[in-house]
Amino acid sequence: MAAKFDKYKKDIDRSTFVRYNKDYLNNNFGIPDIAPFWVADSDFIVMPELVKALKKTAKRGLYPYELKTPAIKQPLIDWYKKRHKVEIKMEGLLFTTSVNTGLAAAIDELTTKGDGIIIQPPVYQAFKSIIKNIGRKVVNNRLSLKNGVYKIDFTDLENKASEKNNTAMLLCSPHNPVGRVWTKKELEKIADICIANDVLMLTDEIHADIIYSNSTFIGMTEVYKEKSDNIIMFGSAGKSFGIPGLVDSFIYSPNPILKKAMQERIMRFHLGKSNAFGNTALKTVYKYGYKWLDTKTAYLAKTVNTIDEYLKKNIPSVTLVKPEGTYQVWLDFNKVTKNDKELKSLLYEKAKIGITLGTEYGIGGKGYARMNIASPRPMIMEALKRVESVLAKK
Repeated sequence: MAAKFDKYKKDIDRSTFVRYNKDYLNNNFGIPDIAPFWVADSDFIVMPELVKALKKTAKRGLYPYELKTPAIKQPLIDWYKKRHKVEIKMEGLLFTTSVNTGLAAAIDELTTKGDGIIIQPPVYQAFKSIIKNIGRKVVNNRLSLKNGVYKIDFTDLENKASEKNNTAMLLCSPHNPVGRVWTKKELEKIADICIANDVLMLTDEIHADIIYSNSTFIGMTEVYKEKSDNIIMFGSAGKSFGIPGLVDSFIYSPNPILKKAMQERIMRFHLGKSNAFGNTALKTVYKYGYKWLDTKTAYLAKTVNTIDEYLKKNIPSVTLVKPEGTYQVWLDFNKVTKNDKELKSLLYEKAKIGITLGTEYGIGGKGYARMNIASPRPMIMEALKRVESVLAKK
């Protein structure tokens, strides 16, 4: 199976793909012809069962408005129970177009203009823009790197949570881009602080399925059981199965009041429209995707180890913060560049690889860059060889 993940299909027109579109690349990197490893999208061909199911739906020839029936929801519920020991009740499930759509809707609906929303930078850059664009204030609980592992400053978190105007926390679990898979103890500490200060927990768990062997994903809704129901979880099959352009996302809350508020918001702004192919995909991947995803995760884990070994042997001045989950790697270039201008020149102009600068992820990102590794390994290694070649000329 691994050999299939090593294949890159050259006969596919990728010109409309966000990751490959030359206008997007030019806007982001100033160069249209650059090897793209930036947006968290996958180059892997999807599981065969999904292709077969989509063909069957296409042959149907009828594509009317569709509903998320119990038959579509149940495989998702079963998946989370079997794979993560996370209980999702059907009555608490909602669906919307994307995780970011759901997060923005929740913050706008359930907090007030000017409220502070706590995030943990360096963190997924959309969090900051979502919060600012709807008139809320970004409150940073900065992560710190200690002995190669990012840690939470709980004293600072407690201080920020205790401030009256900070009404919600947006948790990235697993964390993008630093790759932490939070332990149960860490999540319990976060939960206790938020609950004690009546801070709404919004937990983005879109990367929950990509977990490496030494870590275990713990769903925050499970941590909140017996403690509080002041929580909403956001997820999607998009990252796990390489189908973000096909499926929508889901929202889950055990709190009927929060669920009702979100449901009314979704209806009011028409954010929950389903389509035939998305519904087929959702049902199929959660029913039949166990083995395929295990194989994909094992492939990614080997890629992480290969990158780590390559850097240590060939580019020791660039280091990898080894991820516990997600298919992003967080690379430290601080020993070879002094600022963003130098890092851009190294990566974009000279090595011709498009990866996202760490400063995009907020405080703590200076000198780092995030690389998406959901591509055939030979492509990843070619990108690193380009960096090695450029540094050898310095």
